Amino acid sequence: MEAMGFGLAREILKYAEEELGKALRLNDAFLYRNAADKAFLALVVAVNAYIGVVEGVEPVSHGERRKILRKIGREDLRALYSDLMKTLHEEAFYQGVYQPDEVEYAVRKVEEVVAQLEEEAKRKAAGQR
Repeated sequence: MEAMGFGLAREILKYAEEELGKALRLNDAFLYRNAADKAFLALVVAVNAYIGVVEGVEPVSHGERRKILRKIGREDLRALYSDLMKTLHEEAFYQGVYQPDEVEYAVRKVEEVVAQLEEEAKRKAAGQR
């Protein structure tokens, strides 16, 4: 299940990156907002998959996700998750704040986090066998 979660996260992120590129070329605020939220969704899916490996549960809310990350000693990931949520989900998607540099940076960070969490999850899953 977790491997599928990371694959889904990468697929969603690919769509987000394509849509963001198109939004910036066309100066399309609707596509921009949707691309930012897709990138955030990719992060949510990856974090859920990671938590599934580590804790055996799937969080159902942002608050629960952050609480579990703190519980398992991943304050670094909890803080990054909150920061990316603010940039991609709250500011870009909900508020329509147009900051392409910030969103492009956030999308790159999501890509890094997805890859990092997938690698960590593989190591943890291998150690649990």
